[in-house]
Amino acid sequence: MAHSRDKSIGAEFHAQTKFRRGNVPRSRARVAPPYKVYANPREVASLTVPQLRGGSGLWTVLSSARDGVAEGGRIKQAQLSQLLWGAAGFTFGHERTHLAAVGVSSVETYLVALQVEDLFAGVYHYNPRDHTLEHLSTGGPGEGLAAALVDDVDVGAQAVALVFTGIFARHRDGGSGRALRYLCLDVGAAAQAVALASAAMGLASQFRADFYDDELAELVQVDGRGEVPLGLVLVGV
Repeated sequence: MAHSRDKSIGAEFHAQTKFRRGNVPRSRARVAPPYKVYANPREVASLTVPQLRGGSGLWTVLSSARDGVAEGGRIKQAQLSQLLWGAAGFTFGHERTHLAAVGVSSVETYLVALQVEDLFAGVYHYNPRDHTLEHLSTGGPGEGLAAALVDDVDVGAQAVALVFTGIFARHRDGGSGRALRYLCLDVGAAAQAVALASAAMGLASQFRADFYDDELAELVQVDGRGEVPLGLVLVGV
């Protein structure tokens, strides 16, 4: 009994969110729409049409190093378009490009633009329906991004950071801990897609899950409660 009282938070969370026969919660209506659209962004920037054919072979990309060190420099808008579409866009079959745990994606994607050709530095929200960027804040966001990261990262050498958040209410059991499982799985799948897209284009990427939650939430302008930051990928040249 003493051992059970000493369970870690992770073990206790896993135990309390298990599905057991005869004890699966009833479905309820979703509260949140399947993707987020801002009514009054500062500006809407159209992205170039992503390439949906060709590219590097899958096995080549999977075997490529994905933890390269960015040396500084701008990425092109076409590269940014591929990254965002690969992370959270829609396929020919109207499915999200990343795997989703229960059919509907938990993920929202925010762009911290540092060095992108013909795009102002700032924070943007990616609208996957229209494949556009909704401009949320102006000014250089590099200092805020660096402060939000636990690890010491050379943010000045990065071109962009893709910040992934999850929305609990997008799932029918959003009021329970089970939804958090789905959020983490979905964000992991989106981050993996960015890493693969980066490798295919010869870009350096770094996945980061250690950050000061409230500070990263403030940077991308989410409440940190109903919508929470769960991970980010730094991409550079």
